[in-house]
Amino acid sequence: QSLLRFPDPSDTWEIIETIGKGTYGKVYKVLNKANGSKAAVKILDPIHVTHRP
Repeated sequence: QSLLRFPDPSDTWEIIETIGKGTYGKVYKVLNKANGSKAAVKILDPIHVTHRP
């Protein structure tokens, strides 16, 4: 199985800190480098992601 591939977000977003973690991944506070806005992003661990057609 292959995972979906997305563009590298590090040109746009900078991780500020880890704000949570769980069974399926981690949640990060991130900063938008272009406009200074902040957001939370959950990144799933690849072992828990399945491909569905």
